[in-house]
Amino acid sequence: MVNEPDVDLRNMLRTNLIDPNPSRVAGTPYVVDNFPYQTGLLYGHFPRISVINQYESQKPFGLGSTTTLNTARLQIDVWCKMDNVATIDANPYEGFNEVRKISRDISETIRKYWILDMATTGQVIYQINLSWYSPKIEMDYAIVRRTGDISFVILRT
Repeated sequence: MVNEPDVDLRNMLRTNLIDPNPSRVAGTPYVVDNFPYQTGLLYGHFPRISVINQYESQKPFGLGSTTTLNTARLQIDVWCKMDNVATIDANPYEGFNEVRKISRDISETIRKYWILDMATTGQVIYQINLSWYSPKIEMDYAIVRRTGDISFVILRT
């Protein structure tokens, strides 16, 4: 853990999620740190996952100790081209179904790997909340987007 929750989560997703786009444009990562509002993004750039830090605080916990209580809130967005078909687990997904499937995969990956990783590094998660909103269409870009918010409290020693 590098103590930057957005970087930690982004790296964990990059390591543990399988990219459903076998023809991704070289140098275009599956998990990014920004929104894909760049001109010239083609089907080879999608689907994309962005992780953005919304809020973070760190407070001392206990007298004379180096333990800190960390609170963070991150925004996760899944971006897919509306008419792009991705094959995930040998099943075709398109548009709304694609963003829903990828969101479920993200939720499972966070539960399976990120929480376990924090526990093995001596960090205790006291509270974690992950909620997904209904998918929306970004008509100007022909993109389906689903946003999730993850908030958590971590005790770091």
